[in-house]
Amino acid sequence: MSEVFPKAPIIEALIDIRARLPENVSLTDLEKLHDRIKGEYPDKKPRNLWEGMVEFKQETPPRTEARVQRLGYLFSRADRTQVVQFRLDGFTFNRLRPYTHWEDIFPQAKRLWELYKTGVSPVRVTTVAVRYINSIEIPSKDFDFDDYFTSTPKIPHGLPQILENFFMRTEIPFPAEEAKAVVIQTLANKQDPLKTAILLDVSVFRQLTLAPDDESVWEIFEKFRDIKNKIFLNSLTDKTLDLFR
Repeated sequence: MSEVFPKAPIIEALIDIRARLPENVSLTDLEKLHDRIKGEYPDKKPRNLWEGMVEFKQETPPRTEARVQRLGYLFSRADRTQVVQFRLDGFTFNRLRPYTHWEDIFPQAKRLWELYKTGVSPVRVTTVAVRYINSIEIPSKDFDFDDYFTSTPKIPHGLPQILENFFMRTEIPFPAEEAKAVVIQTLANKQDPLKTAILLDVSVFRQLTLAPDDESVWEIFEKFRDIKNKIFLNSLTDKTLDLFR
């Protein structure tokens, strides 16, 4: 059993199931599901996909085109700590700060997936994923990255040793679980004058073909939980982990 951190740095956790729906399922069908969870998730917003295009032709100005496509709806708690997404391409459960623990949010995600599944009768599940976004707040503006992270950005020798910003993206396969993890480290947009906030964004996913009623999907999620915990613990030094204890 992994260690539970009283001051966990998680700012958002997502449990995601992508699915193919019958062709006759509409946005209205998704919207109707709100009635069954309105007491717990009273707020409703559209979930849109924004697409943009720039076309270049000789001797004419560039032509831009933007299109908005509605994919579904987001239903939120009044305190904005939890959001459930019912979309034409699947389902997502979002837990924001304050994060509780896996044993709390995972059953809620399962319950809401069952509601979504009953309401729109997916044909098959195509992708499952978890994503955990952590904000690692270093209590200093002047520090050595190696003291806090096991994998760090490096400035080549001979250049000014001042790091103003960075973005690191690493893809790691996990063959035994038939999964892939994407790990992103970057500076957070909002910074404290006395602290440095660094995002550690961990996604674990697997593309597959499963029947919507296949219970093995929940075993896959448990394995993903172990993977994301392993990545988290091995990405940070003991000095950093002490910040969360």
